[in-house]
Amino acid sequence: MSDAFAGLPSAPRKPAPRHVSDHLQQLILRGGLRPGDRLPSQRELSLQLGVSRPSLREAMTMLETMGLVTIRVGSGAYVASAEGRAPLWRFSDRCSPRDVYEARYGLESYAAKLVARMADAQGVARLAACVEAMRAALGNQDIVAMADADARFHDLLFELCGNPVLAGMYRPVRDLMVETQRLPMIRWTRLEDTLREHVDLLAKIRARNAAAAERSMKHHIRSAAKRFDIELQPEQSEKRRAAVAPFVQRRSSKTEAKVERI
Repeated sequence: MSDAFAGLPSAPRKPAPRHVSDHLQQLILRGGLRPGDRLPSQRELSLQLGVSRPSLREAMTMLETMGLVTIRVGSGAYVASAEGRAPLWRFSDRCSPRDVYEARYGLESYAAKLVARMADAQGVARLAACVEAMRAALGNQDIVAMADADARFHDLLFELCGNPVLAGMYRPVRDLMVETQRLPMIRWTRLEDTLREHVDLLAKIRARNAAAAERSMKHHIRSAAKRFDIELQPEQSEKRRAAVAPFVQRRSSKTEAKVERI
């Protein structure tokens, strides 16, 4: 197994922690490392891969959050089995995942609303590039790359919203928010849902439909939380909208039928 760690392939312009996590992820998913395999110690692994120990620790934390490895205190890091994969919440001394999803529900939905109003063509193109990167990563079964593109998309929303106070509120809690983006990715079979939600949100922003962009983001946050088994209750206005939707649809269908007869 030690041959698997004999240095990293070159990857220009990629941060070291991301490069390490990509490499280890490929070893795990392609079968070079098997469930239950114990990884070398951090000291050995950093020497074999040619990276600093802080970079290695950051990479291992990312992999642990997404349930690819299990770190046992006093024993080391082990490759998690597909059945036993469970994400880690590293901020339990500060808040719960529910706390963060609830905060995201308010902050990010309003940021999406502002972006739909404010973003120029260049900003929309940058968001679209993130979505395409997510699509490519999903096609390659590269969870780390998908998580990275997901984080960049959400970072951009606060950058493009045009409100420096809102952007300033985001920066100190970014690590918490990014962590809750990674948590649901333990459900690999639901990654297509994550991509679909970003595609929908991008379409609403591109159409400059601020209200629809806000609703799309709220749906995304609720869905992401649910993929981590956390239920966020929709607001009363959303419940009313959902309740009347079938009637609106039937009425629209009847109108279309009348037009066809005419």
